[in-house]
Amino acid sequence: MQVENKTMFHIHTPNEYDEIWQEGKELIIDDTFYSECGLSIPYFNTNVVCSDGSLVSLADLLQKYLADDHTQLTPKAVQTILKDAYRIIHNANRTKCEAALEICRREKFQLCPSRLHSIWVTDKDNLYYWLNILRGKEIFELDLTGNLFKTSDVYIPDNNLTIAQAIKVAESYWNPTFTEEAEKKKEYLFQGKALIKRKVK
Repeated sequence: MQVENKTMFHIHTPNEYDEIWQEGKELIIDDTFYSECGLSIPYFNTNVVCSDGSLVSLADLLQKYLADDHTQLTPKAVQTILKDAYRIIHNANRTKCEAALEICRREKFQLCPSRLHSIWVTDKDNLYYWLNILRGKEIFELDLTGNLFKTSDVYIPDNNLTIAQAIKVAESYWNPTFTEEAEKKKEYLFQGKALIKRKVK
């Protein structure tokens, strides 16, 4: 849907690209723009930072610990390993989901804007729903001119799916049916010109 000077809202993660998210700035969102989703795929890895600053695959560390007498690990070391494993698995699921959504879009819905090269926005009706989900964020009011695509979070593929299953499920994200639940969790992707009008207090 083409829009002109439409007011929408972006929920921003503090301390990430703060130099971009400033009142009065104008952003051009096109296929050269990389969203947080867009960066999750090419930069995904399974590395952890060791005490000497080096990067090592968590799988290699686990292999070493399992080969050695791992009963000597302190509870703190075990907790660190579990936290790293959780982070990597969480990021892997997120990357799988974004890859499935993009593969599906390229194969069947090429006219839809890519999540990898769009900004995520919401309208006033759903703003407080998303703030309850995405706590600790900042809100920016935007003035949008360009292509606005409406869909719903209910159609994001689940973590338990294979990549093939996720690609199939992703069809509903790109061609949504707006049930009552889907409407409550609607979201928008935008490409075009975005003027950052103000940071909502």
